[in-house]
Amino acid sequence: KTDDDTPAAGTFPAWPSSLTEFKLLDPCLGSGHFLVSALHYLVPLRCASEGLSVAAAVDRVLSENLYGLELDARCVEIAAFALAFAAWRYLDENGKPLGHRPLPRLNIACVGVAPRSKRADWLKLAGGDERLEGGMAALYALFQKAPELGSLIDPMAATRGDLLDAHWDELESRLEQALAQKGDEQEMEARVAAQGMVQASRILTRKYHLVITNPPYLGAGQHGPVLKDFCEEHYAFAKGDLANVFLDRSLKLCAPGGAVSFVMPQNWLFLKTYQKHREHLLKYATWNLIALLGPKGFQTPMWDFNVQLIVLTHTWPSSDHSLRGVDASAFKSPDEKAVALAGEPVLN
Repeated sequence: KTDDDTPAAGTFPAWPSSLTEFKLLDPCLGSGHFLVSALHYLVPLRCASEGLSVAAAVDRVLSENLYGLELDARCVEIAAFALAFAAWRYLDENGKPLGHRPLPRLNIACVGVAPRSKRADWLKLAGGDERLEGGMAALYALFQKAPELGSLIDPMAATRGDLLDAHWDELESRLEQALAQKGDEQEMEARVAAQGMVQASRILTRKYHLVITNPPYLGAGQHGPVLKDFCEEHYAFAKGDLANVFLDRSLKLCAPGGAVSFVMPQNWLFLKTYQKHREHLLKYATWNLIALLGPKGFQTPMWDFNVQLIVLTHTWPSSDHSLRGVDASAFKSPDEKAVALAGEPVLN
């Protein structure tokens, strides 16, 4: 907190007053650490504010508050297990783990799989319904570049409403009915893939109050042709690094007044090649907090470089707004940096 006891990252007045409406997304889910951490913050809040039992609060948080997307299908499986395992291990009112039990459907989806079947075979999944067939055609086109773009896919921009007109619930219900029917292995694979794409598209078309992630760090020189062309067309100011592209994409996923909280490289704060990106964000987003971690910011072994924590709000900055910062870059280990983030003075 600051000297006047206000939160350093801001107060976020546009967020909902009830946690029943609060939506949090990690668009680069990895192994699910951020969602697991959020679970442990949100469950006691829902218990206290709504009078829920621990088990009920865990279920509500899983079904209503937490969302995740990931390009790598293996990571999706790991993240789903990590979140389920955290829910089973969560301590009840008597201090005992809730234990293994059925959980609500997790709002986690793989967004990196392209349709493998032929378009004509894909459209058969609609069962002859013209409106649903339009939705299936839109899904087929939308996910053609999914292995390269992942969460950068934007159903709202790419489908001109065709996909939304198919109605998510109806399309998903039809696919679930189709899964119960007999079919060859290839047809069943297409049905399962389509279900996953509907779920991913549903998540991508929502708006979130908080988008929090550690995005991939990948300079423009390492972008493949599909990603390079996409970034140049849609994220011209941010294209220098995939982390910056995801910062812009995440702001688009925010509801008005929603916030993004990122772990990302800090070099773009001063390099001239990112000047236009900085100017763009200073005009169209409110910068709440920057915490410089410097090198040695990760516990896991990886290439070492200067990283930061940054919090931006999806709203125009007010004339009297002040950016706040914490500098933990001089400290030598992740543990020391964690202590510094909690205890170092907040700078305006």
